[in-house]
Amino acid sequence: MPSAEIAGGGIAGLVASIQLARNGWSVRLHERSDALRAGGNGLPIFENGLRVLEAMGLGDVIKTRGHQLNKWIIRLSTGQTTHEYEPFAATGGRIVMFQRQALVDPLAEAAVKAGVTIEVGSRVIGAERDGVLHLDGGRRLEADLVVAADGIQSVVRKSVAGVLPLGKHRKGAIRLLIPIHPGDFPDGNDRVAIEYNDPGGRRIGLLPCSSQTMYMILVGLLSDSDALKMPIDPELWKETFPTLGRYIDRVGTAGHYDEYHSVFPPAWHYGKCVLVGDAAHGMTPALGQGANSAMMTAYSLGSSDLLKGSLSDALTAWEAKIRPLVHFTQKFAEGITEGRLDPRNDIFFSDPALRPLLSADIPNMRFDMPDMNAVNAPSRGLA
Repeated sequence: MPSAEIAGGGIAGLVASIQLARNGWSVRLHERSDALRAGGNGLPIFENGLRVLEAMGLGDVIKTRGHQLNKWIIRLSTGQTTHEYEPFAATGGRIVMFQRQALVDPLAEAAVKAGVTIEVGSRVIGAERDGVLHLDGGRRLEADLVVAADGIQSVVRKSVAGVLPLGKHRKGAIRLLIPIHPGDFPDGNDRVAIEYNDPGGRRIGLLPCSSQTMYMILVGLLSDSDALKMPIDPELWKETFPTLGRYIDRVGTAGHYDEYHSVFPPAWHYGKCVLVGDAAHGMTPALGQGANSAMMTAYSLGSSDLLKGSLSDALTAWEAKIRPLVHFTQKFAEGITEGRLDPRNDIFFSDPALRPLLSADIPNMRFDMPDMNAVNAPSRGLA
């Protein structure tokens, strides 16, 4: 039985582990933390990510753990509505909000059921291209495949591909979950996501993950250091967004801060080592496609016949099919973050070039994944 060692117990690592185990691999997954904790975040899962879950037999998770949206509203900082979108009409598919932990937990359960060995408190410190994973404490593990799912700062990627420059972008974000209070949805519809945008670059997103919990994100330019300091200055944010005081007052000292980064490795595989998720294609969150793209690359890797012929040829074919689409997504998200594509932030659902991504036929994508090299960039252009 072929063996795989996976670095990283997040969404990408779990999806890859499940698919590899179901396809006859002996899989061990290493998570550096002492538990598979996902942090206090929410995330939108679009049609492409939802089809991954369904293809994995986890469609029930969408209904039992997710919160499907029926409207997305974009407003100015004053509260004036500029756009309203209905997800199916705008993207060709669904948008379902999850608390991140609510997605990690069923994926972990499915991994264990598939026979994956999960080792928590297992800190990966390096790797070798010939299929070796090095752990803190001196353990040296040999495998037929090493999967790097250890994030944008991937230790495995650094070991096998060298130190690569990370794209540092002009924005950062404070993320947290807040409780939903009576009156938050006056019309009774708690399946509405709302973005508030200020011309100075600040943004607040309010995205319900359930009827009890809302994902809140506060975005600012890196040059706007007062807005991005932790804990937040509530009066500063309320001055910019005068209609949102009831939500801002719930933040307190909660939240964690992230700067926006991206990475474009020259290749996604090196010998017996392969990169997935943010380790391969970290992107800015402007399209909400980080987790969705990670699920796609991890699922397609684990579902590929990696042992038919040479591993190198199989990985090359896998990367050639899926990378053009993910690369396009990275560059599109980067263009929005940098203000090159629609500074009003209303491009989120507006360009037909995104349709192949948001409604990709995941179960068949090893064969039918659209080639984004043949898709023209939008007229506003990618700088």
